[in-house]
Amino acid sequence: MKLFQWTLFIDMLGYRDINGEISDDESASEFISFMELNKELLIGFDSQKSRDHYAKFQSFNLYEFYEIKYAFVSDSIIITYVPQEVNSEKHVNLKFKHSANALFIILMRLQILIFHCFTEKNIFLRGGISNGFCAIKDGFVVGEGLIDAYIAESKKAKNPRIVLSERTASESKIMSSVQDIANEMYNAQSIIKKDDDGLFFLDYLGYLFAWADENIPMVRANKAKNPQGFNAQLELAMSYVSKHANIVRRSYSEIADKISNLNPDNSEELKTLNEILKKYEWLKNYHNNSVRGRIGFDLFVIE
Repeated sequence: MKLFQWTLFIDMLGYRDINGEISDDESASEFISFMELNKELLIGFDSQKSRDHYAKFQSFNLYEFYEIKYAFVSDSIIITYVPQEVNSEKHVNLKFKHSANALFIILMRLQILIFHCFTEKNIFLRGGISNGFCAIKDGFVVGEGLIDAYIAESKKAKNPRIVLSERTASESKIMSSVQDIANEMYNAQSIIKKDDDGLFFLDYLGYLFAWADENIPMVRANKAKNPQGFNAQLELAMSYVSKHANIVRRSYSEIADKISNLNPDNSEELKTLNEILKKYEWLKNYHNNSVRGRIGFDLFVIE
């Protein structure tokens, strides 16, 4: 039995603005170092310590079912979770649930990558995710899953969000399995959110809040068992949301100021800046819709 393969194509919005300023060895080295840190961060998720933790303490052992591969091309990152053949009858009926469990883990890791990118370089991520086949070997990347994820990122996502491809969103058993896990563990807080345009995207802020939400029985139990651990998680969530708000607010204001000071005759640059502003408008709305109604976090509404 094999689980569903997950393939992500991730683009760093804002890279080209930064890259345009790279005109010497010093600035090139600085940005390459940043990309190397992203690589180390992602590969670090699959350290031997992480593998041992899953094997010993987690009911779903990610590494029993998947081999994880990465490719880095300019400002893009490709990640694929390659399913491994598992000869175990007890897992046959859990194919969809285990595949959905992997998607939860993927989002948890993306949260950290997103945080690193916007705190270090004011960069937000846009991406596509597919359940199609993808192979990565020696820097070469091929497969229908790569194309599917790339189309979702480049043609559909538009805003700083990681969207499910149409093919993936149509997999009703996977979608219902994701919701089943959300109902079972996160008080129905799913990691997948439907946007106004009908596309489904990974809700990294919603998932962050779920880990600090005392209305969720699992979180409440963890707090009773380890109050210090819960407080640390709450502080981490607060710090994440605060920095997210500050960077979105500042970036939005900077682009709006550029537009207001731009010569009206410069129509091409005005068009470009307005397109960028729309992306930050989406981020601002996503942030505000996420924090409103959440006690403590609603302090970070972006006015």
